[in-house]
Amino acid sequence: MNATRERPEIRFLTSGDVTAHERAAAERAVREALTAAHHVTSVQVTLSVVNDSSLPRPALAQAVAEIDGRRVRAQAAARRIDEAIDMLRERLAVRATSLQAG
Repeated sequence: MNATRERPEIRFLTSGDVTAHERAAAERAVREALTAAHHVTSVQVTLSVVNDSSLPRPALAQAVAEIDGRRVRAQAAARRIDEAIDMLRERLAVRATSLQAG
């Protein structure tokens, strides 16, 4: 997904206290993770924050992308949503790269 290829719209589902800034950060992270991927036809990102201090990782970031007709899924849970987004970017990039290599 670079300037020479079509970039599909990223659909978002959010729950809990997720800001517009965090949503934008997730969009940048997912686009960066999929930079080398060819034929990305759809992307859905879920961001969720549960307001429960007893949970060790109340923030969840998940992405499902269709690349070359195959679904690739990555997710990460963390104490804060920005941490979950960073981990999601790394995991999605690894999965997308391994799909392209295979």
